[in-house]
Amino acid sequence: MATEYDRLAKIYDYEWKDLREDIELIIEVAGKCGSPILELAVGTGRVAIPLVKQGFEVVGIDNSIEMIKICQEKISKLPEGLSSKINVIEGDMSNFSLENRFKFIFISFNSFLLLFSKRKRGDCLKCVYNHLEGDGIFMVDIFSPDFKLCAEEKSDIRFLRHFYYPPENKVILQWEYAERNMAEQLIDVDFLYEEYDKNGNLNRYTRHLNMAIIFRYEMQLLLEKNGFEILEFYGNYDKSKFSNKSPQMIYICKKLTSLKRSKQ
Repeated sequence: MATEYDRLAKIYDYEWKDLREDIELIIEVAGKCGSPILELAVGTGRVAIPLVKQGFEVVGIDNSIEMIKICQEKISKLPEGLSSKINVIEGDMSNFSLENRFKFIFISFNSFLLLFSKRKRGDCLKCVYNHLEGDGIFMVDIFSPDFKLCAEEKSDIRFLRHFYYPPENKVILQWEYAERNMAEQLIDVDFLYEEYDKNGNLNRYTRHLNMAIIFRYEMQLLLEKNGFEILEFYGNYDKSKFSNKSPQMIYICKKLTSLKRSKQ
């Protein structure tokens, strides 16, 4: 089944070329856990490839076959000793079953919020629990809701960024329009892309995303309900303390002991 990311997979790495600040933290946590590592919503390998280059063994799951194709192309260009350390497969992060158990499982950069139904979020965490080693670590990173924006049912159309797309020698401008349903804690986001070639010809297209809005203690309760204990909680990738101005909510967890879980 095609996803919204299939249509835009080819530009993804150019659109997010400046997003690197989470990688250092993920590598740091991975260094404390070791291999094997499982990344859910692996995409084009933005994080997985740097992990492999650090010597870790990585399995990645994604539901976009086009994103996976780009990731596999990157893998094919790695030295043989590294390319054998990573395997990416098509799958649903809320419904997967693998033979391996992992020392570190993570979901980076808001991807967990793409599971916009309560059931799917719970199913995802159950899968993570079942695939995590007893002493393994789970890390999930989601944006911290902006209370001012949450009060706006409809946002203004705002300019996000512009970037260069070398394969077609085009400049791409990106705009965003969002509608929020706080009764359901959902956000509908439309992204408008304007592509300009060297002759000034214009091509427009859109991408639509549904995302969940999850608050701090709601996420904490969801993790605890599904068998996790929070070890560290940060408000940004520099490991700063969470505040009402923090852009992210980063949870680093382990499995609850059987005794603690029996009391849930």
